[in-house]
Amino acid sequence: MIKKIAIGCGLALLLTGIVAGGLAYYAYRQVSATFTQFAVLAEAPDLEKSVRNQDAFVPPASEELSDAQIEKLVTIQAEVRKRLGERMAAFETQYKTLIDKKEASFSDGPKILQAYADLASTWIDAKRAQVDALNTANLSLDEYRWIRDQAYRALGQPFVDMDLSKIMENAKSGVQSGIGELHGSLGPQGPAANQERIAKFKKLLQDNLALASFGL
Repeated sequence: MIKKIAIGCGLALLLTGIVAGGLAYYAYRQVSATFTQFAVLAEAPDLEKSVRNQDAFVPPASEELSDAQIEKLVTIQAEVRKRLGERMAAFETQYKTLIDKKEASFSDGPKILQAYADLASTWIDAKRAQVDALNTANLSLDEYRWIRDQAYRALGQPFVDMDLSKIMENAKSGVQSGIGELHGSLGPQGPAANQERIAKFKKLLQDNLALASFGL
């Protein structure tokens, strides 16, 4: 519990120093030399358009997850991990660096983006795997993200969701934006039914926090 609280506080500090700071344009100027490494991310918008189910998802008023939805989440994350294989370690290393950060400031943004630049090609391959798995499950990206959010809320696990392609697109346009958005929660939240249903998947979901943090 202490470790979980520490992680949550670390994320909160990160958000205060980076997300709330709006550093996109500054980051662009600082890491322009790495943009060629991010070029592959230009595929992301078209990949997301290739998700066959483009229906707008309207969350149920109860906010309850079904067993089928939880199963789809776990299966899709498993497919992404399978595609990445040994490369998954790189995501986990960068995620650990993020949550272990005691303090973060405006000037840390470029360093974070530079660190992730090396992961661009791996990330886009993971995105392809996600899209393939979504199509197999006939699930929309909107619903998937909602399921993932509710699952981590039920676990009481916070995470910073970073969309690398959006960050870089905004940066190149000189548009200020955050480095990511805080999702999940610090301490179990949401319907009790969700907490009960998600309990048996706790370890799997925690093992996949690196994927969730990279928008997968």
